Amino acid sequence: SSGINAEYGLNESHGALSRPLSKLNIFIANWCRNLNGEWTVSLSHCPLRVVSLAGTWYTNDETINDIVTYFGEIECVNVNKCYKVSDEGVRRFIFCKNLRILKISGCFKIGDKSVRAVVEECRTLKQIAMDDCRSISRSMLDKLKNMGILLLEGKKENVDEMWDLSRRYMKRDFLF
Repeated sequence: SSGINAEYGLNESHGALSRPLSKLNIFIANWCRNLNGEWTVSLSHCPLRVVSLAGTWYTNDETINDIVTYFGEIECVNVNKCYKVSDEGVRRFIFCKNLRILKISGCFKIGDKSVRAVVEECRTLKQIAMDDCRSISRSMLDKLKNMGILLLEGKKENVDEMWDLSRRYMKRDFLF
C-alpha cells in the first residue's frame, strides 16, 4: 500500500488521485516508498497549504519545483530525510511568500547559500528544522538560532512551549 487509500480519493485502478480532493489543503505522505513526482500534477487543482514528504525516496529538486509551481500558497513543507533535495530545490522556496515552516533535516546536499536565500526572501518564515544538514556551517546555525527560527529537533534545542510553533500552528488544522 502507498499509504493513501480510496477513502481519501485514490483511484486504485489507475493510481491517480481523483477530483473529489479539490478542497484538500494538507498532503502527508511521509515514508511512502512508491510516491513519484506525478502526485504534484494529480493534486495541482488542490489548494495545498501543507506538504509533508519526509523520507520519500523520489522527492528531489524537481518535486520542490513542482510544489512551488502548483501550490503557491504553501505554508509548511517537510522534506526531512529526502536525500535527493539539494540547494537548487531549496532555493525555489524563495517564491513561497507564505512559507512559515520548512523542515529539511537530514538533507545533506543543502548548504548555507540556499538557506540564507530562503530566510532572507521568505519574511513569513517562523521556523526551519535542519538537524544533520552536513553542508550547513556552524555560523549559519548560529545566525538562525539568534534569529529565533532554528529548530534542532534531534537535540531538543529550542523545543519548548514557546518554540513549538509547528505543533501550535498545526493543531488547529494539521499535525505531522
